[in-house]
Amino acid sequence: MGACLFGAALLAEGLISRGAPGVHSLRVTRLAWLIAVALLAACTQPAADAGPSQLERRFQDSGQNFALSFDGVDDYATSGTAEFPDGRHEQTLSAWFMVDSIVDRAALLTLRKDLDSGIEFGLRQGFVGAWRVLGDRQLLIAKTPITTGVWHQAAYTFDGTTDQLYVDGALVGSSTELPDKRTPTSCWIGTLDGKRDLFAGRMDDVHVFDTARSADQLETEIGGDFSANQPGLVLDLTFDESGGSVAFDHSDRQNDAQLGDGVPLRMPERVRSNLPATDH
Repeated sequence: MGACLFGAALLAEGLISRGAPGVHSLRVTRLAWLIAVALLAACTQPAADAGPSQLERRFQDSGQNFALSFDGVDDYATSGTAEFPDGRHEQTLSAWFMVDSIVDRAALLTLRKDLDSGIEFGLRQGFVGAWRVLGDRQLLIAKTPITTGVWHQAAYTFDGTTDQLYVDGALVGSSTELPDKRTPTSCWIGTLDGKRDLFAGRMDDVHVFDTARSADQLETEIGGDFSANQPGLVLDLTFDESGGSVAFDHSDRQNDAQLGDGVPLRMPERVRSNLPATDH
């Protein structure tokens, strides 16, 4: 602003000093001041709005407890993967789910890098398990199928050496098979890749940790005692938004999910959930 005013003053002074005595001088003087006034007006105009310096995330929490309902035909969701653990780092994947019928294959949560590496956590003929994405090799699987029509909480943990599988807080499987090792670049919810292993049923409270959660921690979570400041939490999806195609991540990594890639026909529907509400 100061430099702009100084320039206007110099221009006016220069034009005036070049003028000759008489009428011509008067005209030059008037012209100089008109130009100076115009410059002054331009200097004092507010700067154009350049927009926000950063994008603002606006949560649309409904204040109600919702879950996602997947049709098993083309519904799915994807999320960000910021600071997700690599395949052989300590980790925990967990989700609440309910199905009305048993199908051959259905994914709850898939973390992968292309189809070269990753883990698919889900169901095969009603048995909860985990598989390597590369070659579809089994890491571990439960020995008892889940019950249809009721909510279950399933969790897969890896501590760097041992895979463990929990269903409704009970340890149902353990192995020393090593997962694929590469860091995932995509996270798929309710599918392997948007086309295969599509989940049919309801899902809620999807979590990813870069630590191996203990049995006590998982049991506490099942009881509804959970908050978004848990150590190691990198994904926390509750699906409690009032609407829209975005499911907000309540962890501080901001790995928000997109329902059906924003395509309405592929977006799971929000439905009421009777699971215990948690503090997010």
